[in-house]
Amino acid sequence: MSNETIPEPGAESGPSDPASATATGDGTGSAAPTDNASAAPATEKGTQRAKSKTKPKPIITSIEELLTFAYESNARLLEISREDLKKLAITDEGIASQSALVESLAPTDPTLSAPFKLLQYAARQGVPLKRAEDGGLAPALNRLVDLAVVALGHSPVFGGRVDQLVDPRKDPQLSIEHVRAAAQRVADELGAAAPKQFKAADSERLVRHAIACYGLLRALQREWTLDQFIDASYDSLWRYEAPEAAGLERAASQVGASSDHKVLGIVGANYLARIARLERQVTHLESEAVATRNRETRLRNELSTVEEREQSALARADAFSADVVRLQKELAAERDNRVVDKSHMADDYETLRTRIIRRLGGEIDLLTDGLHALRNGAPDVAEEFLDRSLLALAREVEQLKDAAGGFA
Repeated sequence: MSNETIPEPGAESGPSDPASATATGDGTGSAAPTDNASAAPATEKGTQRAKSKTKPKPIITSIEELLTFAYESNARLLEISREDLKKLAITDEGIASQSALVESLAPTDPTLSAPFKLLQYAARQGVPLKRAEDGGLAPALNRLVDLAVVALGHSPVFGGRVDQLVDPRKDPQLSIEHVRAAAQRVADELGAAAPKQFKAADSERLVRHAIACYGLLRALQREWTLDQFIDASYDSLWRYEAPEAAGLERAASQVGASSDHKVLGIVGANYLARIARLERQVTHLESEAVATRNRETRLRNELSTVEEREQSALARADAFSADVVRLQKELAAERDNRVVDKSHMADDYETLRTRIIRRLGGEIDLLTDGLHALRNGAPDVAEEFLDRSLLALAREVEQLKDAAGGFA
């Protein structure tokens, strides 16, 4: 889809308006004759209509002439060739005079028809507008868009919001809901002040043009996608036009009688493309869900295995804890026993030491006496002392062996 087919606001003529159903050219037209009496007038009107079809288009040689034509022409849309547009001089010196011209013409256009024509024409060319681009259509189209913003700024619908029109990100940001509410309020005020000059059709036209201008501007600024443009158009305009409880027959009649087949095609294709994207997303999400469920099953199985291992480890840990407690008790008891044994061993040692010292002391005395006897020439006495001493020592050795359990 190209920008050339961006939907326009509701047509000012259509199947529901018999007077405009056969309108052509600059808007003149008539119904077909129904009898001979009306044949002559019908023929005369047909001649006039043929003339209107061949009416030469105005020659546009400057931006000023284009602006004047946009404001003064009854044509719903601008029809200027690209070649003629490229020939228009775009100079920095002309900005002030062109803005002044728009300011002077803006009061004559309460329904915002002119800025809608300018923006719709710029969008219909399908050229992405870049401020730095030179040559081609971009300079002229950029100038038309700038002048359309100037025109919108002189409307009470957008009064005081020019900065937000130029910069979509500037706070407080301007929403499509605010535009519709402001346009409806201004339309009600104009209708109340001059009901004969500003009729109900003008009120509807103002609301439609204000919404369309805002949406076209955001699309030209590449701030909105086609999805956003269509959604905003539906939320702020189209849903108010849809008849309530139309039913199958009336709804089919309305769609079948519509002459805006391109618009229906764009909107239908857009929604079908969205549905296709959503279906792909759903398929992708379903695949992810299946993968997630499989992963969940695997993780659950792994968790069950881990829990079993954990229970086994806990059981072993409990067994180890019981062993630790038992061993600690045994160790404590052993320590207590060793304390008692140590005490007994200390007593036994002191007893043994005392006995050995006493025994050795006595035997030393005997051996000393035996040695003295041997030196004095009494070997018999010395031998007796030695026998007694050896016998005592042998007995002591036997006692020590018995106390050691027979090991020595």
